[in-house]
Amino acid sequence: MIRAFIAVSLAIAVSACDSKDDVEAVKVVDFDELSKESYEYLLAKQTEAQERFDLGAYERYDWDQEKMQLVWSDAGVPKVIADIQFVGSISTKSNTWLWSWANSTVLDQLSKDMTTVRDFGRTHGLEKLTDEKWPAEEVDGWEMTAIAAKILEAKGAYRSPGGDGYTFMVFTDIHFADGQQSTKTQVQD
Repeated sequence: MIRAFIAVSLAIAVSACDSKDDVEAVKVVDFDELSKESYEYLLAKQTEAQERFDLGAYERYDWDQEKMQLVWSDAGVPKVIADIQFVGSISTKSNTWLWSWANSTVLDQLSKDMTTVRDFGRTHGLEKLTDEKWPAEEVDGWEMTAIAAKILEAKGAYRSPGGDGYTFMVFTDIHFADGQQSTKTQVQD
């Protein structure tokens, strides 16, 4: 009886489709392979950013939602500026991941690119990319950030600690602040 119901339901769903493309809307991707490729992509981008901008050498960093920027500085003088998109956050209180597009405290413009990641998840049947919130640890935050970086072809990523967790972001662009240059020898392209 259940098999007949499923078969009839499937037949109705398929006949309701306008074309073959509708039937093949979800193209499943191997999540583990995507994760591995994404980590490799992000590692290469992080290495490039570190070598070019020496990000660990500055006194502090600050991010600004309205400007959509992450700024590294010394003595209050901006040295490196990254244009950013928030990916999401890990709560160490609830041990959960929350995508930035589902977080009411994140400005819409700062999470707009994550809709591309969510759409990728829908197209490829990847629930971790489409579910607003789910049980997670810090490593999951890095995994989602790496996947977002690969999909968006980001220039790098950053994790900012907070009182009860971490905020993860990707760089859509990164450059020296006006009048600043590397403290290291420039790498030739």
